[in-house]
Amino acid sequence: MDIGRDRQVGAADGNVVLDLFVLQQRIGELMELALDGTGVRPAEYAVYSQLGIAAMTPRELGARLGFTPSTLTGHLAAIERRAHVRKVPHPDDRRSYRVELTRAGRSTLARCRDGFRTMLAVLEQSLSPEVAQIRAALVQLDEAAATTATALRAGTGSLA
Repeated sequence: MDIGRDRQVGAADGNVVLDLFVLQQRIGELMELALDGTGVRPAEYAVYSQLGIAAMTPRELGARLGFTPSTLTGHLAAIERRAHVRKVPHPDDRRSYRVELTRAGRSTLARCRDGFRTMLAVLEQSLSPEVAQIRAALVQLDEAAATTATALRAGTGSLA
């Protein structure tokens, strides 16, 4: 059986946006498998992973992950119910705060990373061209998508 050949990605009747949508579903499946048994959903893992780097304001976190404020609020609420994050005062802005992982949150992140790193290693072994080339293409695609969104919001793009 040729795994994945019945999927839309790369099909002659498709396009890059549809390919990415279908690929997003596959990546979601990989992340679900990597996080199995942790109680953490893929989008939540993205939040844990960024907070594992440093405490951030919700605005910073949302910008890094591309989450809308309401989506991020939902993920943070779920993580906060587990007592895995806490709000700490922002050192430079009294009106703001940062979110940081608690000790329990860091422990959960470590458990999640084990499965994630295993999945990532297996995936990267299957990739050609090099991972760096793929990531560079993704940066270019992200920049093009941001430019397109800006143009469409401003009414200078065309939906036709």
